[in-house]
Amino acid sequence: MKTRSSSSVVNELAAKLRRDIALGTLLPGARLNIEALKREHKVSHPSIREALALLAGEGYVSSEGNKGYRVLDSSFEDLSDATRLRAELECLGLQWSAANSTPEWRANVVAAHHMLSEVEEDMIDDPKGFVIEWDERNFQFHKTLISNCNSPRLMDTVANLYDLTRRYRLMAYSIAHKNHRDWLLKSAEEHVQLKNLAIDGDMEAACRLLREHTTKNVDQEGATLFNVPMGQ
Repeated sequence: MKTRSSSSVVNELAAKLRRDIALGTLLPGARLNIEALKREHKVSHPSIREALALLAGEGYVSSEGNKGYRVLDSSFEDLSDATRLRAELECLGLQWSAANSTPEWRANVVAAHHMLSEVEEDMIDDPKGFVIEWDERNFQFHKTLISNCNSPRLMDTVANLYDLTRRYRLMAYSIAHKNHRDWLLKSAEEHVQLKNLAIDGDMEAACRLLREHTTKNVDQEGATLFNVPMGQ
């Protein structure tokens, strides 16, 4: 049976590799040399293989049989498909949550937005330094919006789709470029509106904004990562 310490080593290594892939330190298509990773991170071969198998299951790397592993290639089609599906499911979850609206849910939405708004300010000056924290708080806010839907399966599916697109989002938002400040300011404004619309129960406006807010990132991230025209 795997010990607690070995499990911790695997999870810590997977987190480091996940961050390196998400931030573009390990580039799409790069081959992952197990011996080199063993030396760099000072862990055993089994721990390396377990960590890579975990990342393969999450969609960060692909197994090449006896040849080892490679960072999964970027795909605009994959990003677009997962993002648009996530937007539709989040809208459904938000509608169900609002139908079951409670004081606790509304208070949680306000609290999650407050936590997100704090790091949004930090992201403007230091995107690479705060992008991981920003993405985690962004997920918590979106998760809280649908947390009252009473559908664990829907919430798990949204979480998986968010995770599948995480590396695209982190790479795009950690790059300082001429549109960066505008991206963040617009995103922050939309988060305020989503919070208010959810609390007020205006689901027609909330879902319309949520779709636009979520799917516009396909254009933004695609423009940065795949050199496609920036959406307006």
